[in-house]
Amino acid sequence: MHFILRYLLRKRGHLKYKAQHNLIHSIIKSSLLLAFIFVLHIALMMHYEGLSLGDATWLTFTTATTVGYGDLSASTTQGRIATILLLYLAGIFILAKVAGDYFDYRLEVRDKKNKGQWSWRMNDHIVILNTPSYSGERYLQRLIQQFRASSYYADVPIYLLTRQFPSGLPSFIAEFNKVMYYNGNPGNPQDLKAVYVDKARDIIVLTKDENDESSDGRTFDILHRLKELRVKASVLAECVEDINRKRLEEAGANIVLRPIRAYPEMIVRAFDAPGSERIIENMFNSENDEYRRYNVEISNMPWSEIVTRLITQDTGIAVAYIDRHSNEMVYNPPANASPDIQALITISKDNNMHSNDDVKALLSQEQK
Repeated sequence: MHFILRYLLRKRGHLKYKAQHNLIHSIIKSSLLLAFIFVLHIALMMHYEGLSLGDATWLTFTTATTVGYGDLSASTTQGRIATILLLYLAGIFILAKVAGDYFDYRLEVRDKKNKGQWSWRMNDHIVILNTPSYSGERYLQRLIQQFRASSYYADVPIYLLTRQFPSGLPSFIAEFNKVMYYNGNPGNPQDLKAVYVDKARDIIVLTKDENDESSDGRTFDILHRLKELRVKASVLAECVEDINRKRLEEAGANIVLRPIRAYPEMIVRAFDAPGSERIIENMFNSENDEYRRYNVEISNMPWSEIVTRLITQDTGIAVAYIDRHSNEMVYNPPANASPDIQALITISKDNNMHSNDDVKALLSQEQK
C-alpha cells in the first residue's frame, strides 16, 4: 500500500508538471500563430487597401483587440474578407486564448509558490532543513523572529525545506519578509539543489524529534548529502545524543548543539558569536557547572568588587542578584553599580560547594 501511495503521488506530481509545461507550450504556439496572422493581415491591408505600414498596423491591432476607433477600416471586398477570416474568425479568438492561458499560468505559478512547489533562485541566504514534529510551526516562528532581531540577519532571505506544510506556510510565518518555502525532503539531493544550498550563507539542520536517538542518523545522512554537494556555508546541526557530536562534526557540521526548543535564540547566537552556544547550552543541564543562590544581604559594595572577591576565592562567578527593594532579578549589572542585594546568583563547578555563611563572611571582610 505504501508503494502504491508513493507511486500515485509521483504520478500526480508528474501530471501537474506536464500540465504546466503544456500551458507554457500552448502560450508560445498561440502567440506565434497570432503574430503570423497579424503580419499577414498587415501585409494584405497594405496591398488591398493601399495603407501605409503604420496605418495597416493600427487597423490590425484596433480590430483584433475589439477597440475599433473607426478612423480606419477596410473598404475593398478583398480587404474586408481578409479581415473577417484573419481577425474576426481567428485573431480575436486566439488573442483571447493567449490571454486566458497567461492568466491560468500566473494562477498556477502563484499556487505552486504558496504550496512550496516553486524553486526560488537564491544566493547568500539561510537554509533551514526539517521542522520539529511537536509544535514545529511556532518554533520556526520564534526562530525566524530571532534572526530578524539580529542586525546581521535582519534582511537575509530564509529558505525553508520541509514536508511539514503541504498546503502552504501558516500565515504567521508567511508574513515574515523574505521567507520562502520549498516542499521537499532534506535528504533528497534534488530538493537540496532546489533551495540552492551550494549558494547559502548558513545552513541549519533541525532534528525532527529531540527525544528520538535515531534522529542523529538522519542528520548524519543530510550532512553527507551537503558534503557531496560541496556546500561552503556554515552548517549547524542539532544532536540528540552527545556521543554523536564528534561524528556529526566529522560529517561536516561546523556547529553541533542539543535541540533546546524553548530557546531558539541559541541557534542565532551560535552564528553571531561562535562558541557562545556551548555556554548557553551548558545552562540547561546539570553537568560540571551549576547555578546557586546565596541568601546574603549586601549594601554599598560595587558589583565589580563582589565579582572580584568571589572569583579570587574560587567561590564562583556572580551573574545576577535579587534586588532588596523590588524583589526583581537583575542580570549582569554595571560594574560600578552598588546595589542593595538580598540574594546572589552565581555559577560554579559541581564540586565547588559553599554555604551562605561562607559567602557572607567573604563579602563582609573589609576591603584591603
